[in-house]
Amino acid sequence: MLENYAEHLVREVFNENKALYRTYKLEAPEDDIIRMVLNRMTPKYFLSTSSEGEKKAYIVNRQMRMEALIKLTEAMERLNKKV
Repeated sequence: MLENYAEHLVREVFNENKALYRTYKLEAPEDDIIRMVLNRMTPKYFLSTSSEGEKKAYIVNRQMRMEALIKLTEAMERLNKKV
């Protein structure tokens, strides 16, 4: 089975920052917000020979986490304007 590790990253960052997004009055389900962000991010897949350390390093990479946070905030702002 293929796993997009960008999705793991976005979900983790979203869950860590949910409190920040309470100010937005959104009707969109969480999965729709995640999908919107993933459509704007580069997917990340690892080979079967990749170690768990490589996968974890991607998830904890500060630059990638910041990119995910920025894209999440942009998505929330776009969705908030539609409401």
